[in-house]
Amino acid sequence: MKGIFFDAGDTLFEAAEPIGVYYSRIAEDYNVKVDAKTLDQRFKAAFKMSPPLSFPGVSQDELEVLEYAWWRKIVFTVFEGIDFPQFDRYFETLYHVFEQKSTWRLFPEIKEVLMRLKNAGYTLGIISNFDSRLMTICTELGIRDYFDVIVFSSQASAAKPSPGIFVETLKRTGLSPAETVYVGDQLENDFKGAQSVGMSALLLDRPGHYGDMSGIRSISDLRGLDAFLSEI
Repeated sequence: MKGIFFDAGDTLFEAAEPIGVYYSRIAEDYNVKVDAKTLDQRFKAAFKMSPPLSFPGVSQDELEVLEYAWWRKIVFTVFEGIDFPQFDRYFETLYHVFEQKSTWRLFPEIKEVLMRLKNAGYTLGIISNFDSRLMTICTELGIRDYFDVIVFSSQASAAKPSPGIFVETLKRTGLSPAETVYVGDQLENDFKGAQSVGMSALLLDRPGHYGDMSGIRSISDLRGLDAFLSEI
């Protein structure tokens, strides 16, 4: 095995507080009061219904505009039916909050595991349904230099679980599917998506939801990678 690739959000790092907390707290600065739980539920529903976050073949300037518009539509849907006169100013503030270090936190084992894998000579990468802010977030959290390649869907040929984003990453690294492992927290996007192109797949199941499912190899945190790698 030569390459190990990871999902980003909820695999390497997570939001420090529920998304609805940020939406609610910042909305109060613009004189709009909606409880965090309601906004969190609305966000999850809007995000689930959104189209793939992928805009292949555009310039960097175009990409940033399209990413901003994609997220604006989701947040606008979250606040649908709520009077919000300063929505555009609010959204601009909110958008930049989600690239700040204080908004995110690494899972406890991440740097230890990444350092060990890097020192062992593995090619390391991220394959994530994310936008260009991922690069800033990884830098701010101190993990960017561990990775040889970071591929995010908004700039890639497709979004997970489509095979395209996995294939594109393999081409960038020159590795074959048989030489790589992919680790992520979502069954469809990560585990099955990686398997669809022939990569070995490992489900990161921190809550323990999939322990009884046959045919699903899972770990509770990334330290479990050692045992997995020793078996393949």
